[in-house]
Amino acid sequence: MLNRRIFLAASSAAAANADQPKSKLLLPSDQPDEFHLKLMWYNPVPPINQQTWRLQIKGLVEKPQPIPLAQLRALPQQTQISRMKCVQCWSSRASWSGFRFQQLLDIVKPSKKAKAVRVDCADKWYEYFTIEDLLHSHVMFVLDLAGKPLPDKHGAPLRLLDPSRYGYKSAKLITALSFVEEGKGSMACDIGPYYSPDGRILPGYDTPLDLGGKTKRKISGGEIIDY
Repeated sequence: MLNRRIFLAASSAAAANADQPKSKLLLPSDQPDEFHLKLMWYNPVPPINQQTWRLQIKGLVEKPQPIPLAQLRALPQQTQISRMKCVQCWSSRASWSGFRFQQLLDIVKPSKKAKAVRVDCADKWYEYFTIEDLLHSHVMFVLDLAGKPLPDKHGAPLRLLDPSRYGYKSAKLITALSFVEEGKGSMACDIGPYYSPDGRILPGYDTPLDLGGKTKRKISGGEIIDY
């Protein structure tokens, strides 16, 4: 059953998006799943057909184009173990695999005017990042989780991972990247005042689910390297 905090978040979402009455935050389970990650959704949608899905590249680039999943999987792949931190004070550590943003830049060749990227998702979520942010060495476009293709419930076929920012910035179900001159915030800011456009992890406390989910630990802010 949804706890009070999730209920309030869902209520805030409904109030902030009156023109989209079906939009809401949904937490499918209040227990960690097999990968020790709680999952929050905005406007839940059916699983994406990965055979017909394309990553649409738009905006200020020399070569706008749709990129099929097979082409993304053909890019040089890397694996990292990173902890995803939720704004609700929990985190979980997992093995993520995918490609770096530079691989896409080499394909689409952004113009000099492009300074930021809008990330759009199948569930109508969106985020903005500077190109510099996306080029950070720990930011990844994820295709696999724990050595297997990304599950539908984790945002297949493509999601973002930025371990230095709260989980709401690590957009799931990505459908398009639009190169723009400047960023314009975050969908999360339309939902509630406890979110920020930047999304950087602040000093405070964290409860790691993968360590039992019962111990609250102090963190200094930024990426949680490990405990």
